[in-house]
Amino acid sequence: MSLLLTVLPGPDTLLVVRSGLRGRRQAIAVGLGTAVAAFGWGLAAAFGVAALLQHSAAAFTAVKFAGAAYLVFLGVRTFWRTRQGQVSAVPTGTEGHHNAWRAARTGLVAGLLNPKTGLFYVAVLPQIIPETETVLPSTLLFATVDAVVVALYFVLLAWFAALLTNWLRRPRTLRFVERTTAVALMTLGIRTALEP
Repeated sequence: MSLLLTVLPGPDTLLVVRSGLRGRRQAIAVGLGTAVAAFGWGLAAAFGVAALLQHSAAAFTAVKFAGAAYLVFLGVRTFWRTRQGQVSAVPTGTEGHHNAWRAARTGLVAGLLNPKTGLFYVAVLPQIIPETETVLPSTLLFATVDAVVVALYFVLLAWFAALLTNWLRRPRTLRFVERTTAVALMTLGIRTALEP
């Protein structure tokens, strides 16, 4: 179940692939940030916080709009950087720690501002956890497994995405890819905001 949810394309996948064009370390950092966010939603579900999203339209809408705004912000910022000529492929292994931390933060914030992850935990966990098991430990176990699956999948995806830089070294090609990604992020943000 965790693997199925993880491999479905979404904003997190787009962010990892986009970061892979800037270098493997940044892409892995985004993926790990997303994994931490998934674990955070698991903790929220374990302690009942995620259930609030299911029962409170205001809370769900607030998180949804915050997530949509963040995706649009990332898209606009990416597009603006291409206009300023700040797009370049970074040779793998040369990215700075500062950029990796910033990339991890991007993955973390994007993941935490996705209320559908919380709703997934609330909707699916009751069907997975056996009736004979205690809810809290079982939820924490699932959250841990989910975070590990997310981390492994996105590290693998980041590694492959970073390989693309070998074919995308030309600034014009990189600029096109970045602008396409920027438009996709903005579109995802707007669609998220408009979804009921």
